[in-house]
Amino acid sequence: MLGKVASAVHRGLFWTYERGTWQYDIMVILILAFIFLTPRSWFGDRPVLPLPSAGIVLLDNDPAQKVYQLHSSLLKPEADGSVARSAQRVLEAHTGKSVEVIRVEPAMDARGQVVSYAVWVREQAVF
Repeated sequence: MLGKVASAVHRGLFWTYERGTWQYDIMVILILAFIFLTPRSWFGDRPVLPLPSAGIVLLDNDPAQKVYQLHSSLLKPEADGSVARSAQRVLEAHTGKSVEVIRVEPAMDARGQVVSYAVWVREQAVF
């Protein structure tokens, strides 16, 4: 009796049943039940999403210069002395590279308030 149980466990673990046998069908049903009926919460492996760079959009990726759109809430011109220096600080933190700000243009809403800035930059070569 113990030999039959051990044989069945051995055959089940090493998948030695032939296709079309009832044992094979039971194993397939058990596998499919596990796949489709197991709650997601048992695994807890959520995909790791990169942190959103909310407020920073790359508009033009020209090799000579890049154009970014920066939400106005990201810039602190009063702390950095100017909008260009503030944009440079934000973009260097975002890209991890040294950048030179070429031009900054504000984008206004219907009430005349600045909502974002278009910033032209050139990445500095690191030697």
